[in-house]
Amino acid sequence: MSVLSAAGRPATVVATDEFLGHPKGVYVCFFTEMWERFSFYGMKALLLLYLLQHHRFGDRAGLDVLGAYGGLVYCVPVIGGLIADRYLGMRKAVIFGGLLLVAGHAGMAFEGQAATIVNGVLVRDENALRIFYLSLSLIIMGVGFLKPNVSTIVGQLYEENDPRRDSGFSLFVAGINLGALFASIVCGYLGQTLGWRYGFGAAGIGMLLGLAQFVWGRRYLRGIGEPPAPLTRRREWSLYAAAIVGLLPVAWLMHAVTSIELGADVVRWTYGIVVMALAGILWSMWHSWRRDDAAPAPLRAHAPSMAAFALLGLAVIWLSARYGVLDFFIEESTLALILMSVVFLVFGFWYVGFVTRGCSRIEAQRMGAMMVLIFAALVFYTLYEQTYGSWVTFTDRLLTKDVAPSLVQAQPALQWTSDWVHNVSLFLASAPWSTYTLVLGPVSFVVAASVSDRNPASSLPRLLFGTTVAAMLVALLRDAVVLPQTAGSLTYLGALFIVLLAPLFAVIWAWLDRRGLDPSKPTKSALGLLFGGLSFLPLVWAAQHAGATSAMASVWWLVLAYLLLEIGEMCLYPVGLSAVTQLSVPRVVSLMMGTWFLATAFSETLAALFGKLAAIDVPEGETMNIVDAAAKYADLFTFLMWLGVGCAVVAMLASPLLRRMMHGVK
Repeated sequence: MSVLSAAGRPATVVATDEFLGHPKGVYVCFFTEMWERFSFYGMKALLLLYLLQHHRFGDRAGLDVLGAYGGLVYCVPVIGGLIADRYLGMRKAVIFGGLLLVAGHAGMAFEGQAATIVNGVLVRDENALRIFYLSLSLIIMGVGFLKPNVSTIVGQLYEENDPRRDSGFSLFVAGINLGALFASIVCGYLGQTLGWRYGFGAAGIGMLLGLAQFVWGRRYLRGIGEPPAPLTRRREWSLYAAAIVGLLPVAWLMHAVTSIELGADVVRWTYGIVVMALAGILWSMWHSWRRDDAAPAPLRAHAPSMAAFALLGLAVIWLSARYGVLDFFIEESTLALILMSVVFLVFGFWYVGFVTRGCSRIEAQRMGAMMVLIFAALVFYTLYEQTYGSWVTFTDRLLTKDVAPSLVQAQPALQWTSDWVHNVSLFLASAPWSTYTLVLGPVSFVVAASVSDRNPASSLPRLLFGTTVAAMLVALLRDAVVLPQTAGSLTYLGALFIVLLAPLFAVIWAWLDRRGLDPSKPTKSALGLLFGGLSFLPLVWAAQHAGATSAMASVWWLVLAYLLLEIGEMCLYPVGLSAVTQLSVPRVVSLMMGTWFLATAFSETLAALFGKLAAIDVPEGETMNIVDAAAKYADLFTFLMWLGVGCAVVAMLASPLLRRMMHGVK
């Protein structure tokens, strides 16, 4: 048996609690998150194309929905993390979130009638759209309860200075991207070949399996994630009921982003408030560097510095108005961005008060360093989320699709009948091989963990697990080169590179650490921004080629872009998650993990806003002008390339100061 430490975690771990060098609970979270990301990215790979092709939204409206959905799905975790910290505990929050996700993906399988033009008027299936918006709200709320808490559990499975922490988060990120990889191959392919409902339905089944995986594996979580205080059944159910009631305004908001036009004054004031809130956060970092815990200065002593940072914020607002940045936000902002800005404002007030009055000097400096890393993640994911926006439409319109055209096998048309047994058999025979090997991974872990519990010295678990991973990769390779690819299914490239790079980076970081050469977390984040910016360079060349030749550019430009982008993500994302769990004050760690996702929420919405710079609306009956479209995409990708590279330079220059603010945290 394990002995509990004062923190409620085992101080000593029995041998059977480890598997392949990490706690078994990490693998439970790995596969739970794999299934959740399978369902999430399976739906996301299809979402924009579904809106453009099935419901016939324009580029701008489709990107508005995509941005609002992506923003809210990462904004709500701030609330989900807080509720888990204060009341539910992480384990119950994960289970409740999983149930909401299952219901949401089931609703997405109802696609309704495709939009048509009747007497020159666009007619859509309004009932199907209502179900669509409600389903999105279920997914948004479900992710809000599940995602921040399962990530926090991973961090708490390691002791504070355990050198395996970064590699453990790298393993966890590999689970995320393994789910995304299967999602694109399975859901992306099924949705655009068999029908949208098959892709969305497969995503829902995946989430159901993920929920079962977590419930089964909770015994490996070492008691982590229970409610912080005894929770009455009445209070617990009241929290669930409040979340369910909250589905209606979220569904309304998803509809409102394309139907409500914001006034210029609303956007102008919101922009100003956000900039001033950022100025306040910067002031709190400066204050944490200058403060003296032994002799705290009175509030009036800080008036000059507060005024200086306020003037800095006003200068940014003036420059934004002078050079057209503010006009761009006025023209393209959505209601979702405004509401998220309100959430950010509330967080900004809380953060400044917390670090100046509720933290010691060292705690405040660590929190400040963490906030800089979170901002770096915001910039990176503004670049990254183009993969589900402008990259998808660019691929659909201006790139070839098959990475190895000579190996692609034409797929026969399916003949559905009224016999459901025949239809199921036909589906199973035509589904990608990845559909079946996807189930093998979690099943092999269940068997391997059970064998390891009984006989820790057995070599069978390693053999079984390794064989299963090999089979999964073979099936993925077959589906990637044999099946005809689409713009949606090609999103698998990002996850593929992450799965391949994660073990390599885990070895590299460990090798460098043993020699005292491991880059600091701020340096790794700067490298991530650099590679994120450079990933747009191949797409600039591809757009220029398409414009010059009026022909489709090679899909291999996209392959190279994804490789650079995912090298950047492997530098930034795992160490960022790890930093949140290490640098946060323990009593607010779930809330700060939610803040990480709040930054990602802004990046989703900003990505959609920037994507509209290359929006192309082709009038009914006309064809797209390739030269004009290529020029638009080239301009967008060039701008985003310089955004990433410029921020990388600033982050690299700031990294020595950030290392000092971390006070020894590695």
